Amino acid sequence: MATPIFVTAASIAAELHQAMLEAKGLALTAKNARALAVRAGSKTVGFKAITHFIDELASDIIRQSQYINEVSEGLSQQAVSLWRASMAAEKFDWIAQQHEHNLASLQSAMQQSRQQKEQLSQTLSRGLRELEQQLEEGDKHIRTANLIATSSKVEAASAGDFRNQLEVIAHNITDTADKIRAHLSRARNLLSQRQSFA
Repeated sequence: MATPIFVTAASIAAELHQAMLEAKGLALTAKNARALAVRAGSKTVGFKAITHFIDELASDIIRQSQYINEVSEGLSQQAVSLWRASMAAEKFDWIAQQHEHNLASLQSAMQQSRQQKEQLSQTLSRGLRELEQQLEEGDKHIRTANLIATSSKVEAASAGDFRNQLEVIAHNITDTADKIRAHLSRARNLLSQRQSFA
């Protein structure tokens, strides 16, 4: 039996919430990187510029994760409404089959139920497409994070006494990006199952 879409939407929201928490960790890494760059002075001139990008990336990921999470929660609510409308339409159909002679009195309610179901289905489909686009946008942020991590490693190589600390920061960026990518990937896999329940 297919997983109901409201359950899937809630699961996607949970994955994106975790991605947002990881992005907040990235924001902390950016602050640590900035503080280290200030202490290191001229040895980390190139790294100082990178800290700005780390901070900006973390803010973008947090903002986008919050937005995607809101979309997912809205989809979950719409999916529940669609499920209720579908159940109502099924009950009307059953009643119509059982009481064909009284069908005229039910026509208006049945029509309204079908229209509501159709509208909710269309709204849900639009929301799922929006969610898919946002997840793709999240992938772009992760690719940017990997570029920043690579630049950080290059800058760390010429930072003298601060090399190890900067390499740890570069590793943290890579590690956080991998964790966020895993959450986005699980969210995308859940979303790809929508053909079963949309």
